[in-house]
Amino acid sequence: MKTRFMAVVLGCIALAATTALVADEAKEKEFKAICPVSGGPAKEVNYVDYHGKKVYFCCKNCPNAFKADTKKYTAKANYQLAETGQIVQVACPLSGKPLNPDVSSDIGGVKVGFCCNGCKGKADKAGDDVLALLFGDLAKGYTLQTACPVSGKPIKADKFVEHEGKKVYFCCGGCPAAFTADPAKFVSKLPQFSEAEK
Repeated sequence: MKTRFMAVVLGCIALAATTALVADEAKEKEFKAICPVSGGPAKEVNYVDYHGKKVYFCCKNCPNAFKADTKKYTAKANYQLAETGQIVQVACPLSGKPLNPDVSSDIGGVKVGFCCNGCKGKADKAGDDVLALLFGDLAKGYTLQTACPVSGKPIKADKFVEHEGKKVYFCCGGCPAAFTADPAKFVSKLPQFSEAEK
């Protein structure tokens, strides 16, 4: 009788632990993004393709405004790519120089790193123009590549090689050798070489 009771108790504890774990995972995966057109909360069901990624909107009308004048919303769309983890910062967005791990600012919930306090100061003083300053042009500080083409793991900004004039990022120091031995095997996995970016 005691054995059955203990089995039931242990079963309940395991069920409670599993339920808590699932709830924690759901919180981690909770979608959060700002519509680049309205500034309101975006929904995952309302999106358009943009540089091989997705830009999300609050309603079905905002994508039409975005498509009609994409240039007007570029900085906000790029900011959303950072907000949703679809791009990775690899350098200072102002100078293009390597990031200083001790120098960063929180821009609406997105951590933006800089090479120096001078660049950070410019961003901190930009006010309403901060998104245009930091996200108007992704080329200096960000990459659309988020995964290592060899391992599939998240990339590191300081692990890269140049291929056909573009940087290819990796997760570690060992993967570049596999890439350079046979680039054709991996290039299809890289957004910087996709048709959308040519």
